Amino acid sequence: MKFVDNAVITIASGDGGRGAVSFRREKFIPKGGPDGGDGGDGGDVVFATSHNISSLLDFRYKPRYLAENGGHGSGNNKKGGDGEDIIINVPVGTMVFDLESGEIIADLALDGEKAVLLKGGIGGKGNAFFKTSTNRIPRFAQPGTKGVTKKVRLVLKSIGDIGIIGLPNAGKSALISKLTGSRPKIAPYPFTTKAPNLGVFFDEESNKTVTLVDIPGIISGASEGAGLGLRFLSHIERSDLLLHLIEIGTIEEIKRSYETVVKEIAEYNQKILDKKRIAAINKIDLISDDKKLNSITKETKKFFLKENINVYFISAYNGTGIDELTGGLNLLLNKKDIET
Repeated sequence: MKFVDNAVITIASGDGGRGAVSFRREKFIPKGGPDGGDGGDGGDVVFATSHNISSLLDFRYKPRYLAENGGHGSGNNKKGGDGEDIIINVPVGTMVFDLESGEIIADLALDGEKAVLLKGGIGGKGNAFFKTSTNRIPRFAQPGTKGVTKKVRLVLKSIGDIGIIGLPNAGKSALISKLTGSRPKIAPYPFTTKAPNLGVFFDEESNKTVTLVDIPGIISGASEGAGLGLRFLSHIERSDLLLHLIEIGTIEEIKRSYETVVKEIAEYNQKILDKKRIAAINKIDLISDDKKLNSITKETKKFFLKENINVYFISAYNGTGIDELTGGLNLLLNKKDIET
């Protein structure tokens, strides 16, 4: 299924029904007076989130959503029926922007959340409403107010406790699979991930589920449109913690990988780098020489100590260091809970 995280749609609430101008006419009651009923209210436009939806793809094929108009009033004081609301189901993490002004109308970050974005028009009063002691036969009624039509942009920003970032082929999909049991596409070539992947694992210490989001690899020049990762950086903006995943190599290669990703993220949104961060050097199983591995480990720890970032050494392939990394992730997440 194609992943879509941005869509423009038109939404419209229903018009209020018009009130009726009517007079009671029955046998032996030739002048029964006004009995025009009120019009019904127009339907609202309601957005509702669901964890069963993961993309905005459907909105590309259906760009208009209209609530029902209210019914018109009629004689014998009959009120018109209220228009039916339209419920628009969206993924958790959807933000709704006014297309014209750019203003945020709604930020739907919780599963099962509902928000009324547009209220329906109010039904007009029938002429029976306007009867007074001085105006016994009003010959007018209200038309009912119009609904509201608005063009909005939907933007999906995934809700993940931990955002995994790194260069292509650093092993992000393999790691999320190892940590959570999810099954993203994994292959030995860059750009296997072409859309954000979500996975969940259970933290026994806090008795909470932890959600990870893995975005396509970020390459040099991403801020200028190269590669795929920059397009999906919005999906880690909500994350509490960032995990830098780096493929093992020389200390110069590790530094270059880290600094490339940091530079491109800063070009997109410097505030993302204010989040708590942790680093993991992946694929240590590829180095069989213990002396060489120890040397890389020592130099890498020195580098990340200067960056004030804890670093772990893992193999997403055979599971080496995964328990230690999970413990470090949980420790930082639980520390954040305590602080907040």
